[in-house]
Amino acid sequence: MMLKLTIPDALTSEFATVQSLWRSSAETRRTDALLLAWVKYEKQLRRLFCFLVFQHSAISESSIDEVISAMAQNSKLSPETFLKGIEALGVPPVPAIMGAHYDRLWPEIQRIKQIRNKLMHGQITGQGIRSSQLERHVVTIVDWIACLANAADSAYGYDGLKRNTFRAAKSAIPIVVTAYPFGDVRAFTSWLRTVAK
Repeated sequence: MMLKLTIPDALTSEFATVQSLWRSSAETRRTDALLLAWVKYEKQLRRLFCFLVFQHSAISESSIDEVISAMAQNSKLSPETFLKGIEALGVPPVPAIMGAHYDRLWPEIQRIKQIRNKLMHGQITGQGIRSSQLERHVVTIVDWIACLANAADSAYGYDGLKRNTFRAAKSAIPIVVTAYPFGDVRAFTSWLRTVAK
């Protein structure tokens, strides 16, 4: 009997595919749900970072492709890079806006990352992970994303879940980044390499 996977209303659309896997009878549904949930975790952090970056006045319809290309060509971008990048933009960092939720969930996210890395490469974890543990890991990721969505919506005006981050960034009021560490798109590319080191 699988754990009940409760998806908050704000995450319903984003987690529809995870929910489908969860309800399936496939033998690999727990592993598959974990890996897909992890993608959602990474995507939310990327979207939050992009939302803040895209508010820069030098980033427009005519330059957005160049910005996206700079990110696509940088092979060192990771969830940790996005966390570091958000902090480097001078806004309240994710640990601060999440508070006690961050303290509770971050150690779990780090543990899940180790398992995810093994599973993604088809390797044996060597940890004898039970199905019930995989289920709890998916629940933890959902919890993290929901908590971060609420905190980011309050702190930045965007939850990292809604689509079309560029449009959201350009219509955001107020702009939360007060002093960007780059002046134009070319400088952004260079700054991004520094952040990703």
